[in-house]
Amino acid sequence: MYQCTHSNQKQFPAEINVHFPGIEMIDKPTVWVFPQLVICIECGLTQFVIAPRELAQLSDSLPNSKSVAV
Repeated sequence: MYQCTHSNQKQFPAEINVHFPGIEMIDKPTVWVFPQLVICIECGLTQFVIAPRELAQLSDSLPNSKSVAV
């Protein structure tokens, strides 16, 4: 996993439309999330946390409800 060592980070509001992986999930409705992004202005690394409600929507829609490899 990539880790940033810079301290020049700023927060930005965002809206992200999460699509489910794979052709078999093409008909699944997407999930909108509205996190605060923490973006490193030096390297571009971006981190955010998905709220529990939206995280549950994502998890419940996956075939085996296990984490998906990235």
